[in-house]
Amino acid sequence: MIFRSNTCSTRTKRSKNLPQALLLGFATLLSVGSHANNIVVSNPTVVGANLQFNISWDNSWSTTLGPANWDAVWIFVKRQSCTDNLWVHAPLNTNSGAHSTAGLLQVDAVSDGLGVFVRRSAAGFGNIPVTSVTIALQTPANGTDNFQVLGLEMVSVPEGDFYIGDGAGQYSFSSVLITSAIQSAGLGTQSNYTSWGSTAPLPNTYPHGWNNFYIMKYEVSQDSYASYLNCLTYNQQFSRTSIPPQNFVGTLMVNQPSASRNGIRIKVPGVPSIMPAVYGCDLNNNGVFAEADDGANIACNWLSWPDLMSYLDWSGLRPMSEFEYEKACRGVVPGSNPNEYAWSNSMLLQAESGALSNAATGTELSTSAGNGLCAYGAGSNGKGPLRCGFAASSGTTRFQSGGSFYGVMELSGNVNEQCVGGYAFNYSAFTRVNGNGAITANGSADTVGWPTLGGGQFGGLSRGGDWFNVSSFLRVSDRAWIINNTNQGRLRTHGGRGVRNY
Repeated sequence: MIFRSNTCSTRTKRSKNLPQALLLGFATLLSVGSHANNIVVSNPTVVGANLQFNISWDNSWSTTLGPANWDAVWIFVKRQSCTDNLWVHAPLNTNSGAHSTAGLLQVDAVSDGLGVFVRRSAAGFGNIPVTSVTIALQTPANGTDNFQVLGLEMVSVPEGDFYIGDGAGQYSFSSVLITSAIQSAGLGTQSNYTSWGSTAPLPNTYPHGWNNFYIMKYEVSQDSYASYLNCLTYNQQFSRTSIPPQNFVGTLMVNQPSASRNGIRIKVPGVPSIMPAVYGCDLNNNGVFAEADDGANIACNWLSWPDLMSYLDWSGLRPMSEFEYEKACRGVVPGSNPNEYAWSNSMLLQAESGALSNAATGTELSTSAGNGLCAYGAGSNGKGPLRCGFAASSGTTRFQSGGSFYGVMELSGNVNEQCVGGYAFNYSAFTRVNGNGAITANGSADTVGWPTLGGGQFGGLSRGGDWFNVSSFLRVSDRAWIINNTNQGRLRTHGGRGVRNY
């Protein structure tokens, strides 16, 4: 959502016509109704030097049974000054006590100030009612700047031992227990570090997965990627889309004969090097943006490795390692099951975009239902990815919803998960450092140590399979893409999500 107390420039005046997807920020990342968590961030206002808003979402949890685990909302703020009209990250106070809320919630500040986590203050399950939250900016609010308050739902993955690999998938790691000793010492102390894909030892600063982290519950949606594009300059947009932003109204973001259910289009054309375009979701291509069936909640495909890295850096998140991907799927010991999917067994039921009810809406559902329901194997007859969280409702089990051990959705299927890893690359420079909230003038991530090219031999590996390919790619341990460099470019099967340290 954008809120402002001024109309200080041409761009600001024009931004009043932004699509509803941007006006709500990432609040529409999750679908409405009982089939996802329906996060709503509303009624923003400036209160003195601070920002205040209401937040609510469905199907929240916090548990201390077994490993402690909860969901949370990563809240971050973008700020636009009338001086240059650029949207920049607005740092928040790093003291949790500077922020406030009530009811069931608490606000957890982070040490770099790039946002806060809003979550349950005690163990419990159920919907979060509308609750007021106040967050403190490091640079106080004023009467001229514009703000966007943005939220992404995350899931906590606690520290602890876990197994990586099952020895069954293509190029799978051997089944090995990752312990605190390995995280503390690093795999560089072992003679077999090359078996983990790195040409150099992996130090203890590398995210081996034992430490705790947050992971996005859903893959990047089309609405959230459009919102990100709308915060960029023209030159940055030019790098992060396949079609120049000055093209005519209704032009797709991707330059493909079939967009495979990607409906991000130009709503207002940009002016080269001067005025950025305005993007929105119009999957049905009727010229009316942000309608119920415009695909805002469909997982965003056609994301290259550089696209995803830029989005994560801008959001204050970071890419996950292969180790973290497998831990988020598999959970804690006792072990791994050969050929398991993210829901811990080999049950599988196909869901595809040609068999849907309420297609492209926030309540899109597969007409199939059962254990292991997953978007995969559509091949050339398929249309594209499905809604984020399409198989989950308040009444589904982990096996029916395709959820991971910790409650993360679609880690197998829908769109490929892009992770740091692969084959014959030096990963030692990649650490647990989060993105800094900013990107370069040409739209690239600028956090030191992140692989820049993608591709299994250049630092970025696709895991978890997708809506197009066969079931073998869906397996938690499958690493079929370690010698394939396809995610350097944009593919209809590739999207992703990010993680963040506690």
